[in-house]
Amino acid sequence: MSRHRFGFALLALLATTLFLPAMLKREVFTLRDHFDYFQPLRYFTAQELSAARLPLWNPYSASGEPWLANPQTGVFYPPSWLFLALPFDIAYMLFLLLHLVILGWGAYLLFARFASRGAAMVGAAALMFSGPVLSLLDISTILTTLAWTPLALWCASGGAWRRGAVVLALAFLAGEPFFAALAALMYAIVRRHRDVLATALFAFGLSAVQLIPFLEFVALSDRAGGMEDTLILRHSMQWREWLNAIVPFARPAQQEFIPVVYMGVVVVVLAIVGALSGAARRSRALGWLVLLIASMYLSTGPEWLTRLPVTLFRYPARLVPFAAFAIAALAVIGWQHLRADKRWLDLLVMLVITADLVYRAQPLLISAPFRTNVVPYDVSIGNSAKLLRFGEVDPHGRAAWISGYLNLYDRRFDAFTAAPLASARYVGEYRDLVKFPSFSKFANAGVAFVVTRKELPPPWYPIASAGGVYVFRNPDAFPMAAHFAPGSSSIRRAHWQLDTSSARVIVNAPENGIVVLRQQPAPGWRVTVDGNRATPLTVDRIFRGVSVEKGRHEIVWKYRPPSLFIGAAITIATLLTMQIIAFVKRRRTR
Repeated sequence: MSRHRFGFALLALLATTLFLPAMLKREVFTLRDHFDYFQPLRYFTAQELSAARLPLWNPYSASGEPWLANPQTGVFYPPSWLFLALPFDIAYMLFLLLHLVILGWGAYLLFARFASRGAAMVGAAALMFSGPVLSLLDISTILTTLAWTPLALWCASGGAWRRGAVVLALAFLAGEPFFAALAALMYAIVRRHRDVLATALFAFGLSAVQLIPFLEFVALSDRAGGMEDTLILRHSMQWREWLNAIVPFARPAQQEFIPVVYMGVVVVVLAIVGALSGAARRSRALGWLVLLIASMYLSTGPEWLTRLPVTLFRYPARLVPFAAFAIAALAVIGWQHLRADKRWLDLLVMLVITADLVYRAQPLLISAPFRTNVVPYDVSIGNSAKLLRFGEVDPHGRAAWISGYLNLYDRRFDAFTAAPLASARYVGEYRDLVKFPSFSKFANAGVAFVVTRKELPPPWYPIASAGGVYVFRNPDAFPMAAHFAPGSSSIRRAHWQLDTSSARVIVNAPENGIVVLRQQPAPGWRVTVDGNRATPLTVDRIFRGVSVEKGRHEIVWKYRPPSLFIGAAITIATLLTMQIIAFVKRRRTR
């Protein structure tokens, strides 16, 4: 590895210069999902872990949702532990920088397998700073998983299988299982050894603590055949939009998922040379061409994707970075074919490509000081009852709409979620609620606040506004927890307390009845009444309930998903097995 030190240092230095202006000002990137999705998601998760609480459940979104089972939270992903050790703004930028460097280093090592170190540096820079890759800065779970893909292919092309298993496990833990599965598939194609099965088993075992809860969540989610076709194919890439890879903004973008498709004229020309020269020699260029064509085709959103039994991914344009990967690899082959054996020329081409790409990516690098008090409403709005957005959210007014996970900063209760998957049953009920709006149904669902541009009838009344968005209040909405008797219209409010693994309700029941908690059920929730195990009920199809007799009662729900314990046991067993294998190998070597 010592002969690669210069390449590693230069790529890391170039990546750092991209982040340095914002970091020197203690600012964070703010474009799109930075602001209202990943920053609040990571901040909330870090807060819970810093308080020595394992965030199994998020009670504040979608009437409660599994949190640890969502791989985007990265609870078990080692690089995400930066958020526990450093101030949030520094940790957030270093987290992104780290993965851009990992991507560049992995690409450099992979390209150096079949080209000179100078050509490998050119290709690594072309990939790191390409528009499709830098467009992933605000969709960080895709970036973090993609970052491990070149390194996984480098492991596949040589070296011990155990190294490949660790890299693939990190890809799965990084937050985007679909991209990790693609990395595993490419690893198997490149490796073509009998040890592929062992690699797969150990990679699965190392990541089982995250994967098994996730798979359980997927089985009950809207990804299991319940997602609308238009949502699956939204942000599909049209063929003519690929002109933007050569000439920025040559065609108005129909998709917004990858806002900058630009790959650079120099890179594309080198890739064409690489494809032609490689095809003539029947070299490895063929594999990269297959990856390029497959990525371009799937990114257009062919209709058959909607007929799969499980929705593998939304937004087909997210595959464009794989096309960028293939173009960068072909550019390496092309430059290797043309280059003179002069180190300074490699550096010149590398710097020209980097300058061109970074200049075009400037709109992606907007930054501002990190703040948690971004919602322009008093914390009482949504703090003790749910809020719901009614109407189309203006992407330029995300704070006023409390969009994404902005509710998590102040721990406001949101009736929906920004997560990429959610309970199929809950999503169905929610869609009916907003598609056929009845404001009495809003109240019955426990929605006491509506954020909207529309006028709502009494008993709803406006209590706040910002940027043309209004917040309406209904004091008669069904409380978060209450007692009612079947056949009776009377409701007795209950005292309640929610956290990320339990819920506690105290009620003084005037008669025998049911205590309802306006939170979702899920496998793993158990309930006790006055310390005695009770039978959980499902009320109104999507809420939790339990029967109680007349009198004062303490009701405690605890969330202990078996899938987590099964996954943790598998991961621990895998770690021990790998240690034993390493120990035995050392003994035999001696």
